[in-house]
Amino acid sequence: MTKQKSVLTIISIMLLISLIGFASAITITSVSTNPETIAPGETSEITITLKNNADIDIEDVSVNLDLSNVPFAPFESGSSFFTNELLESKTKTAEFNVIALNDAKSGIYKIPVVISYTEDNVVKTQNSLISLDINSQPIIDVSVEDGLLLKGKENKVTLKIINKGLADAKFLEVETKGSTSYNILSAEKIYVGDVDSNDFQTVDYQIYFSPNSLSRLDLPVAIKYKDIANKEYTLEFNPSLKVYSQQQAQNLGLIAKSNTSLYIIIVVIVIILFLIYRWFRRRRKRNSEY
Repeated sequence: MTKQKSVLTIISIMLLISLIGFASAITITSVSTNPETIAPGETSEITITLKNNADIDIEDVSVNLDLSNVPFAPFESGSSFFTNELLESKTKTAEFNVIALNDAKSGIYKIPVVISYTEDNVVKTQNSLISLDINSQPIIDVSVEDGLLLKGKENKVTLKIINKGLADAKFLEVETKGSTSYNILSAEKIYVGDVDSNDFQTVDYQIYFSPNSLSRLDLPVAIKYKDIANKEYTLEFNPSLKVYSQQQAQNLGLIAKSNTSLYIIIVVIVIILFLIYRWFRRRRKRNSEY
């Protein structure tokens, strides 16, 4: 039993020595970005801390960022760092400045890092990855699409939800409530979903405006949504509505005037004239008989 334990111990030591032999002489102990999250068109400073794990000094250490397949570019610096040596068990930092391209989409991007160095007169290379987060707040605006709104009637009010930002908005929902001047006949809360950057969505509300309501009304609208990092936002808007009475709309030529009353008056006049004509005719007939 003791021999078996000894054999296992020896094998374990040999495996450990083997793993140490294959371990990289240089490791990345930390990566920091300032700021942590950047928007398209903004810059970030990347700091990579290297440590020499070998038992000897290492020479000609270079660190290269591969930006060929990511929406970043060097900013006022190169994408490479070089130092003549990295002493045994010591650390050194490599700093880079990058800028996110203006058309970059929000997301987390992995950037390949290639580290090369000379150890015991042998040039070695190792690969690693770091990540950068591009994100910006979606810029949401609300407007009311043109349409004739009448007092004392049910109207369709269309809200236009516009995303003017560079990032997409997710899980967006719209909510409004009634007041003493109007009643919301449809659902007060409407789920929209995604509103992409530089795009819009519309939602329709069925609203009854009181005959005594003001001609100019504000419609309170609450918008809730999340960005790509699942950060939640709540915004409030008060788009203005212009509401007309039937008479105002007719006077402004927004709707055609009804001729029903005129037709009724004409018919009444014709009937009265016909009755008068019959009365005179009968009277003349009676007088002629006498």
